[in-house]
Amino acid sequence: MPLARRSPPAVRPAFTLIELLVVIVIIATLMAILLPALRSARETGKRIACASNLRQIGIAFMMYVNDYRGRFPRPAVRFLAEDWIYWYKKHDLNKSRIVPYLGSMFDARLFRCPSDDVNLHLANARDNYRYSYTVNEKICGWYQEPLRVEQVRQPARKIFVVDENSETIDDGCWWPDNFGNGRNVLSNRHDRVLAEAPTDFRAGRGNAVFADGHYEYVQRFTSFDPVYFDPLLP
Repeated sequence: MPLARRSPPAVRPAFTLIELLVVIVIIATLMAILLPALRSARETGKRIACASNLRQIGIAFMMYVNDYRGRFPRPAVRFLAEDWIYWYKKHDLNKSRIVPYLGSMFDARLFRCPSDDVNLHLANARDNYRYSYTVNEKICGWYQEPLRVEQVRQPARKIFVVDENSETIDDGCWWPDNFGNGRNVLSNRHDRVLAEAPTDFRAGRGNAVFADGHYEYVQRFTSFDPVYFDPLLP
């Protein structure tokens, strides 16, 4: 019996140039759609981590206040024993006033926003403050004694600690009255669209702690309104 002949295997036609270009266009379109969403999700995660830092710091401040007869610490404009953070060179960060309420040792990660590149801070600003958070000078007192809790009117409405803009931060003090000079501005770095293409420097949102210790993701424009930062205003 003669052997049956096997038919030759079918030859698959190769992709044409047009088909290959269509595939490339589809992949590029999908990447263009997905990458912004991935960046946004990543930034949201960093905002949440920053918020966690500030919540812990807010609680630490309230514990400090309870131990010091209701009085807030100093704002760390220059080194004083009562400064909330001993950020100056040759000073022991572990002795910062609120560190005992955050653990036995200073942890720099807790004082830095994950989205903040501290290397971009003002290079000529004294010793170059390498942390992200600053406290309200009107409460912690640079020219006057720090206030007591009971002196702050409507503490749940008064911004106390802010995640400050990398381009303006120069020490541990947030001086809200100084925004006209381009200093001491609440960061909107987590509001990525506004941070990259700002149309109004007051726009966007940023992380903050209020004088009663609670955290909020606040509208940036509120940090320019004395109603929200002046502790003596109703």
